[in-house]
Amino acid sequence: MDEPKVTRTVTVVNRSGMHLRAALLVFNLVRAFSAKVEIVMDRRRARADDILQMTTLGATQGQELTLEGGGPGAEAALDALAQLFAEGFHEEEEDQG
Repeated sequence: MDEPKVTRTVTVVNRSGMHLRAALLVFNLVRAFSAKVEIVMDRRRARADDILQMTTLGATQGQELTLEGGGPGAEAALDALAQLFAEGFHEEEEDQG
């Protein structure tokens, strides 16, 4: 990403970490925006439009990640992603129901 970046720091709060379903939620959310988004963990990067890259990061509960976005809608995309991470990918709701 060569354009100016916006960043957010998020924490993986759900018990299962960044598994396939969580990565799919991130992927689908990012597709709604024109921004290019990457997830950074310990100097490793994963494109948020690549489910395999996200899952191979191996992010577990409590792991801190940096979201980096660029392009049109980057601020809104990162705000929405930060909310999704904060909500634990809606997993607690599913565990109860």
